[in-house]
Amino acid sequence: MKQNIILNNKEYPYTVTFKKMRSIIVKVRAGQLIVSAPYYTSIETIDSLIQKNKEKLIKSMESYKPYLSVEDHYVYIFGKKYELVIRDLGKKICRIHDDKLYVYSRNVEGTFEQFAKELLYQYLNEKIEASLPLFSKNHVKIEIKKYKGRWGSCFYKMNKVSFNLSLIHLKKELIDYVIMHELTHFIEANHSKRFYHELAMRMPDYLIRQNALKETHV
Repeated sequence: MKQNIILNNKEYPYTVTFKKMRSIIVKVRAGQLIVSAPYYTSIETIDSLIQKNKEKLIKSMESYKPYLSVEDHYVYIFGKKYELVIRDLGKKICRIHDDKLYVYSRNVEGTFEQFAKELLYQYLNEKIEASLPLFSKNHVKIEIKKYKGRWGSCFYKMNKVSFNLSLIHLKKELIDYVIMHELTHFIEANHSKRFYHELAMRMPDYLIRQNALKETHV
């Protein structure tokens, strides 16, 4: 459901989804206001909550910058900003040279997506293989998907971990945190005290990384 709200004399659109839940959740995702609310919640109640938190929400919306911009010719890979150089040679190929990413296709986003999947998988596989002994495991399946609201998931019954393709844009220390977080779910499925105890044993500075990740948009 699409709505609009005036914040500091400027109109902002937002999307609200009604579902079975106890309280209203307001998030900024990709520079846009996203609201989840219990069934039968009035728009007035939602608007009131947004107004109450408007300064933080406006700051988050206005500071948003995409990780990949064809228009502004840049892309972030493992936390580093690269100049995006597009050369339409009809080839679905990407190459990194110095501080530039060359894309030899008109379909920039599609070509980069395939390149990013391969690059991210290589990094994830290397890190996970090195970390598995900490969890008394020999092998897990690795999946890369395009998630909207999460960085990763653990399907412990299927012996599989799934990661957001957008991780390719983040610093490696944040990716490492997501890896350890998901692998810890093989020990404890829920986010219990035991879960965080096990995580801290394997990554003592996890809280610093976790807080940094919270400031990063999916």
